[in-house]
Amino acid sequence: MHRTVAAAFLILAVTVPLSFAADKQQFSAAIAAVDANLKTPEGKKYEEQMNTEFPQKFLPAFRQCKQSAGSSSGLDMFLKLSAGGKVQEALIHPENPFTTCARAAVAGGQLSAPPHDDYWINIHLQ
Repeated sequence: MHRTVAAAFLILAVTVPLSFAADKQQFSAAIAAVDANLKTPEGKKYEEQMNTEFPQKFLPAFRQCKQSAGSSSGLDMFLKLSAGGKVQEALIHPENPFTTCARAAVAGGQLSAPPHDDYWINIHLQ
């Protein structure tokens, strides 16, 4: 399976842009891109960086979403980043009320610049 950026907190997640559920082909393509990225030294280094950076940037907003939408089970979130680190697209599974709130939290969010443009990362939250 694919490696994931893991968070040890009970939060869930996000889809950008505001859109309907992703199809299996979109998820398959995102998973393949994440796997390819993680096979490079740069990808492994970026994953380590995201283990710290992503929770620091989005945990407060996700906690607010959890309070307003209630609790739900874990999820996988796939984010496509621009060369500058801006969130361009996000896919999540499963979709639920929490993710509707969290979607707004990451929409247009900014992370550190990835190794290249159109760079996919996977965030696994439990």
